[in-house]
Amino acid sequence: MSLAPRLLHRFIQDRSGTVATLTGVALIGLVAVGGLAFDVSRALALRAELENAVDAAALAGASQLDGTSGAMGRAQTAAMGSLVSNRQALGDTYESNVAVAASDITFLSSRDPDVTATTDATAKFIRINLAPRPRGLVFGALTGVAGFNATARAVAGYGTAICKVPPLMICNPNEATSLTFDGDNYIGKNFVLTPPPGGNGAWGPGNFGFLSVGSGAADVKNAMGRSPPLTECFGSVAQTQTGNIASADDYFNVRFDIYRSSASGLKNDPLYLPAMNTMVGAKTNAGNSACTPTVAVPSNSCSSSAAVATGMGFPRDCNQSSVVGSGVWNVAQYFATNHSGINPTTYTPQVPAGSTGTGWSAYGPAPVAGATSPTRYQVYKWELAMLSGSIAKPAGAFSDGQTATSGSHDYAAPQCNKTGAQVSPDRRTISAVVVNCNADNVHGSSTVHVIAYVDLFLIGPAVSNSIYGEVVGATTDTSAVGAETMLYSVRLYD
Repeated sequence: MSLAPRLLHRFIQDRSGTVATLTGVALIGLVAVGGLAFDVSRALALRAELENAVDAAALAGASQLDGTSGAMGRAQTAAMGSLVSNRQALGDTYESNVAVAASDITFLSSRDPDVTATTDATAKFIRINLAPRPRGLVFGALTGVAGFNATARAVAGYGTAICKVPPLMICNPNEATSLTFDGDNYIGKNFVLTPPPGGNGAWGPGNFGFLSVGSGAADVKNAMGRSPPLTECFGSVAQTQTGNIASADDYFNVRFDIYRSSASGLKNDPLYLPAMNTMVGAKTNAGNSACTPTVAVPSNSCSSSAAVATGMGFPRDCNQSSVVGSGVWNVAQYFATNHSGINPTTYTPQVPAGSTGTGWSAYGPAPVAGATSPTRYQVYKWELAMLSGSIAKPAGAFSDGQTATSGSHDYAAPQCNKTGAQVSPDRRTISAVVVNCNADNVHGSSTVHVIAYVDLFLIGPAVSNSIYGEVVGATTDTSAVGAETMLYSVRLYD
């Protein structure tokens, strides 16, 4: 074979350099995949930056949605950067602080489905749909895609809850007129709360019921009297406890130094202490005989101002026969019976050191227009100030009871459980959740939507499964009970 054909044959058969050739071809794909991974990682990082920024903005905005005037404006300002600063470095335009525009923000009164809020009072949630941020692809030419847009969305809400309170629920007494409830509109008025109908009947305005806690009725019953109750917090949604719970009255009434029936074994238990002031209008001897006094439905008569020889606790409102009273009560007869010689309408009580306000206003919120001044709660707080030694006792104060050592009296100080009177939180002021029982179709075991919380002063023991309480006001973080039990929180929903 000649030289030329031999060289041609060797060239054709030569395999050296094959790997380099294949590597060169494969490198195109490797570069493309690597470029894609690089772009995808940058895209995910950009999305994470935006999501973090929007989450923080939504939480900042939600922290301002307290229902007061200007809440939506404050929330918008907070979400747009006054409370947060979040850098975005991976978009085409670097942002030292991700800009949330007003057009990105919507306020909601409810969600699932979303309902746009129209007032500060109804704005419960803030929703942010961030305008898209562009991101060019470094290796876009290899994929035919020049770039993409990244965005983020978040929904946050402002929530409240009450904790360490009895698992008590009240049907909005004014639901037929309004689906909202503001306890401040009822200050000084007495509520008569009755149990719901038996069986699976629908609950209505003025009914009260128990909220589900623990493992059932036994835990609910204990929670009604224990201090602090072993209950979870009650926020925007709660579950009712089915049926009327036998003996719930007995546990509830340990607050008044009454230890009857199934609660009789608790009279020396420091977890079931009475209030510091337990005058209820029932005269008893000191000691064990005071553990089961005979109590009656509080009077609603205003026909006489003469002292009641058999004793008198705080009464209902004059002629009250409905759920909500007028706020007018027989203050003259109460003072004639328990604080002889003191005229509450002209008397100016001493104010404890450090208290704000003067006279009766130092002892609690002023009543709504037309109600009696002082309120029962203000009188009770004045009595507590004397019992604790914060103020001096004027002549005539506790004319029957507090200083008595024997015989039949309506004692102010507990006579049964003497392991230590409960001072804080006060056992005769409680918070309860308020729900719209008709709107929620409450019957038996039901999920209820909490519309408000209200502070009540218990004017007397529960009788025949009915509860009697004067409204102190809406529960807030500075109210009679809320200072101890109110919890505020903001949370992300989406």
